[in-house]
Amino acid sequence: MSKILDITENHLKILSLFTKGYDGEYYIREICRHVPLSHGTAHNILSSFEEKGVFDSEIKGRNKVFRLKKNTVAINHILLAESYKRLKFSENYPLIDDILFRIMPFFDCPLALFGSYAYGGSDEFSDIDLFSAGDFDKNEVDKIARKFRIEINVKKYQKELFYRSMNEDHLIKEVYRNHIYLRCPEFFIYRRFF
Repeated sequence: MSKILDITENHLKILSLFTKGYDGEYYIREICRHVPLSHGTAHNILSSFEEKGVFDSEIKGRNKVFRLKKNTVAINHILLAESYKRLKFSENYPLIDDILFRIMPFFDCPLALFGSYAYGGSDEFSDIDLFSAGDFDKNEVDKIARKFRIEINVKKYQKELFYRSMNEDHLIKEVYRNHIYLRCPEFFIYRRFF
């Protein structure tokens, strides 16, 4: 018998908080500070995720701390949160989203947006920072950048280098902390979980 997937936008907001590196631990009070929810609402959502096997919790001092479990249930929920983040980005930055849509065919590899647009700190002078785990057509990306009069910076790593460096490289750590996945989110997520 199938169950109804009971996930609201508040569930996705809480899950999105855990996408910052996938290794964070949060107290309910911290979650309420980042995601404007009442303590009771946050507690109910976290408890439902814990029952589903998305989160682990433990008591530290007098408070309960939550972290993502390292399992496929958590990964599937994180994929939902990453899609939610992508959708919110599209709503908040329609012009930048249009530019990204135009350049994505020139990347045949995992791709992530990072920097000021990813963490919501952009202004009219911000450029677009992309992380590519593979090759892309630089000439076509440059043409689109000139057409829209915006600087597009692409940091390119080959997959093998990404795999070897992901736990030590400062750029990769920055991408994991603040990102919007544009292509192949599973590539980035699975490497952090397994």
